[in-house]
Formats: sequence, structure tokens, C-alpha cells
Amino acid sequence: MWKYCLLAVLLIFLIPTGIEASTTADVVVTAQGYIGEAPGGLTITYISDYELGVSWTKAPDANSTMVRACYGRPVGDRTDGFEIYYGTGNTTAFWTSNVGVVGPIHLRAWSQRDDGMWEEIGTTAEGNFMSMSFLFLTLIVLGLVLFIAAFRWKDMLLSYSAALTWMAIGFWWILGDITNFGLSDPWVRILVFIPFILAFTVLLRLMNTEIIQESQGQKWTEWGSTPQRETPSRRESYRKALRKRIG
Repeated sequence: MWKYCLLAVLLIFLIPTGIEASTTADVVVTAQGYIGEAPGGLTITYISDYELGVSWTKAPDANSTMVRACYGRPVGDRTDGFEIYYGTGNTTAFWTSNVGVVGPIHLRAWSQRDDGMWEEIGTTAEGNFMSMSFLFLTLIVLGLVLFIAAFRWKDMLLSYSAALTWMAIGFWWILGDITNFGLSDPWVRILVFIPFILAFTVLLRLMNTEIIQESQGQKWTEWGSTPQRETPSRRESYRKALRKRIG
């Protein structure tokens, strides 16, 4: 008997049963075939405080490339942000606000075929640059601090540090082509001598201090306040005076 009961239970589980849902919904499945490759090697380069360069490798089956940008967030689609390039090339440059203020910039590039179809994946890049002008001004502030400290404490290491800092500023000014401090203006060409003058001023001050100290019989390693002499106690002073009287 139990065999027939077990067979009946198995039949209940094996027989298909229809299920009806209380609500219905339409599901749309969209499939898109291969359109093309995304651009490769999207790169952002610093040109100046207000200009950035962009380069990429054009997809082999693409006719045109679109590049769009956003500040502080990724680019969503081909209508998001602002367009910086659309054409058949592989490089561009665009003007922007001061790169040290606007923060990170995000780019995204898409490929377009000859028939106008777009690939939807794209390729992305991110750039976050420090303004060279800000960095240059920061180095000047450091040089001024070291310059004042070297004159205040007459220390050899501070003097050499200040001189080397000002010489670095001077050579960077000449060779670096810094935005806002370019050598195209005559007044800037005159100002470029100031870092070297300050560097030699610190070194000459150090040499003069050494000469004065050596003339007084003191080496540079002995610079600083003279250590205080030990003052004898009253008992020692009394005993010394007593010995003088007796002797």
C-alpha cells in the first residue's frame, strides 16, 4: 500500500502545473550588434595654466571622434558636459580656467563610423594638474623664509639652503617658460636677475660673517651664544677667601 502512496506523491511533483500571476508586465529586451571600437590611449597633457592638450589613438573602423569633458565628475554620455573636439583627427587642445583652481577634469571619447553610427562604450581619462605659477610662487615664499632666517641666525646650512633655492628659482624662471612669468616682456627679463642677486647676497653675507668671526679668533663651528660659566657657591667662595687670608 505504501508503494502506491509514494508513487502518487511522485506523480504530483512530476506533473507540470500552470501558475498565473496576479499582475502582468511587458519586458523589452534590446540587443545591439557590434558597431566599432572605442578610441584608445586617451591622454591629457599640461600645456599652460590655461591650456590642456588631448591626444588619442583613432579606432581603425572609425571615421570621426568626439571628445567631451566635465569638471569634478565623469562624463555620462555624448550630451553630457561640454564638447572639446569632434572631427577626424587624433589630437586637440582647449582653453580652460586655471588648472590649479578648477580641480580634476574628466574626458570621454567615442568613435563614429562612416554611416553615422556611434559606439556607445567610449574611453575615459582623468587629469589633475597643479598650476606651475602657483608652484613657482610657493617656491619664492620658501626662498624668502630661508633668506630671512639665514640673516637672522647666521647659520651656514640656512645660508646655503637659501642660496640654492634662489638659484633654482632663477634657472627655472629662465628655462621653464612659466605661464604669467614668461620672458617675452622686458620688465620680466629685468626681474629674472633678482633671484641670482638674492642668492649671491646670502653667500656674500655668509663669507663676511666668517671673516669677522675668524678675525675674532672664533671658527664658524663655534657660532652661537657663549655658554654661561658656572658660578661658585657661597661656601666655595668663603673657603677660597679664607685660604687667601691664611696663606
